[in-house]
Amino acid sequence: MAAVRRPASDACSTSSRRWPSPRGCRYVLEDPGINAFAAGNDPKDAVIGVTRGALDLLTRDELQGVVAHEFSHIGNGDMRMNLRLIGAVAGLLALTQLGYLLIRIAPRGRDGAKVGIPMMVAGAVVILFGLGGVFFSRVIQASISRQREYLADASAVQFTRNPLGLAGALKKLARGTTAPAAARAPRDRFEEKDEDDGSPNLGFAQSEAQHMFFSSTPGFWDSLFSTHPPLEDRIRRIDPAFDGKLPAGPVARVSDEAEAPVSQLSGGSAAAPVPARTPTNLEIQEAVQFQGRLPESLRTAVAEPIGAMGLAFAFVLSSESAQREQQLTSIVTLAGGEVALEARRLQPVVRALPAGFRLPALDLALPALRVLSPTQRTTFRDALAGFGSSTEDGLVGLLVQGAVRRYLELPPPLGQAQGLTMPQHYGFVLSAVVHASSESAEGRQLAYERAADALGVALDPLLPPEAVDLAQVDGSLAALLKLSVAARRNFVRACGIAVLSDGQAEPREVEILRAVADSLGISFATGLKA
Repeated sequence: MAAVRRPASDACSTSSRRWPSPRGCRYVLEDPGINAFAAGNDPKDAVIGVTRGALDLLTRDELQGVVAHEFSHIGNGDMRMNLRLIGAVAGLLALTQLGYLLIRIAPRGRDGAKVGIPMMVAGAVVILFGLGGVFFSRVIQASISRQREYLADASAVQFTRNPLGLAGALKKLARGTTAPAAARAPRDRFEEKDEDDGSPNLGFAQSEAQHMFFSSTPGFWDSLFSTHPPLEDRIRRIDPAFDGKLPAGPVARVSDEAEAPVSQLSGGSAAAPVPARTPTNLEIQEAVQFQGRLPESLRTAVAEPIGAMGLAFAFVLSSESAQREQQLTSIVTLAGGEVALEARRLQPVVRALPAGFRLPALDLALPALRVLSPTQRTTFRDALAGFGSSTEDGLVGLLVQGAVRRYLELPPPLGQAQGLTMPQHYGFVLSAVVHASSESAEGRQLAYERAADALGVALDPLLPPEAVDLAQVDGSLAALLKLSVAARRNFVRACGIAVLSDGQAEPREVEILRAVADSLGISFATGLKA
């Protein structure tokens, strides 16, 4: 694999603004066909790959649609299910191999007949059970995967707002055999090269992993146990005007210069106002979308752990010179002083970011921290905790520290929000969300009441701004994380109702709403319905 060209990088970036994903998406399979895949156990360690053919043959909007399709698999939790399906099929295949082994090692001849015949019979029985299990697992794999593909297509259209992009990619996909080398069955799985085209032989993925790709392998078995719906049906669901006639002929290469700009994704970060009423789930999702573009210098810096740590510290550096130097001195031992230098360099860039750009920048930096050792993670967390107490903006300190802890799977500080009831935890977090607004006191009170009504829980009165302890809020978020997914999703929806109580979402409100959702493990990509 290698790093992909800029359009694919942009497609990953624009899609990841809708839901969290690591920079691991920037990989390419050296294959001339059009395809892509998503893999991983968790969104934090997810990987998205695209084929060389997809980069060369798809326009920017079409490539964005394909990448958004794969991102939706991440947001919908399909990756872990895919890996479980692969494990189930591989286990059943291992059972048939065991039966085959029993037959192979069974003694032959007159002397070994008493032992050999029972072994061969047992081996045959094991093979039959294994083959039966493989058959039914293929049927289950195909039926589940087809429905998840429809959901991924719908999610991709929902978040790109451009159905013609994905439809165009599917039409190009129909113009030839586009299964990647990793999805073709070889004549001999131990060959290093495929005799037909010289591509790498990775044929084990022919059936076990084809449900993980954007398109599956064509052929006889594909028509019986296809893990992907027919292309005509997929296109028709995306584009109702489709006449059912698929184009023919080779697909021309698309140059970078000829590509159209990514539609509807290059604007500013301001959220569109919504009516001053109880907002719908879709309106809340629209309000939190990030539609800006981070500076290229910042995106390059956070690709490495030193830059990612430097960005986190730059967020909480003081603007007062003496205090800033004291803060930088406290981290001079991290990575031989390179982190302090990077924090100093990035602080002006961070301060120049428009409102609402902080959390997306932090999201982009976090994956690079995964390479830190457990000791380095703890040291980094402790140093950042010392900065948080002196930061000028307590909200930023909460966002940075909470995001780092969650992403690096570090335990939260102890002794926070102890002995409180669940309604009190609700009230603490909701008060912090409401006070992020610049509304009048009456407007904040109304927003709090609307959120409490939507939550359906009797809450204490709205806390005054000076009583909102962000460290206590962080502890309350840790307590709320123990609730069911439906209860957490309902609370995030109530926070969204509070944010949009006045008909618009301010950048600071969007930041804390996204932080609350991230803290509770709720993705706006998969919706807010219980």
